[in-house]
Amino acid sequence: MRGHSPKAIAAIAAATVLATALAGPAQAQFPREGVAGIENGVSTTFAGKWWIGFPEGEGIIVGAPVVSCEDPVALAAPSAGVLVYHSPTGAQVSFEVFEFSGRTTWMPESGESILAVWTGPDEFFSYRVDAMSGSALWDDPRVYRRCPDAG
Repeated sequence: MRGHSPKAIAAIAAATVLATALAGPAQAQFPREGVAGIENGVSTTFAGKWWIGFPEGEGIIVGAPVVSCEDPVALAAPSAGVLVYHSPTGAQVSFEVFEFSGRTTWMPESGESILAVWTGPDEFFSYRVDAMSGSALWDDPRVYRRCPDAG
């Protein structure tokens, strides 16, 4: 770099490394469409107890899970197209569930909807959908992993 001092070159290099390190996780490509073999829009597929955490991968720092299998979220499918979310704190939310564009939409009576993208039979990513823009928050997923049966 002609015309730049060694200090300036070092500062530019350090800024580039820092920018690359900070941008890495935000640029991670998380799944946007479910895997083949798992039907979308089927509420019974979600029934069970779930651990909730964050995606793992290169350049991603993963903290403690949001919910563990010791005190999991329970998802129930009382009827076709209906999913009920029972949190460990006792809160409960009902969702209408339907297929849309290779994923499952969870539509609450009010508030933000959620997109669920199956990555395997016992794991899916969830993405909130901004109520104002209608856009999925693709860069901020949660990962749901089915808890093993206690028996």
